[in-house]
Amino acid sequence: MKRLYDTYTIYEFSDECIVKEICKRVKSIRLSCCFSQQEFADKAGVSIITIKRIESCKVSDIALSTLLKILRMSGTLEGVVGLVPELPDSPFLINEKTGKRIHRINGKRKMV
Repeated sequence: MKRLYDTYTIYEFSDECIVKEICKRVKSIRLSCCFSQQEFADKAGVSIITIKRIESCKVSDIALSTLLKILRMSGTLEGVVGLVPELPDSPFLINEKTGKRIHRINGKRKMV
């Protein structure tokens, strides 16, 4: 059985499967914090209906702001770091920083 968090197989899962896995993990986080749904919602600053919908996987997506509130309150916000990885500078930026001029090829060519 393939695991959702495997970086090599994650692309084989639909968005819906990934959201469901996140919902399951949110419930696990709440239970590990020993909070009721109401306490969890209050501390995170979201409605109890939101928590209930997330935990029952009755959402097609989760607002990023809601997820951030839940992760911050539960002390698991560091998980967000890998969501949008920092990429190396593009060659254009590297050349711009070093002062070298970039030469572009003109798209119009004469047919011989």
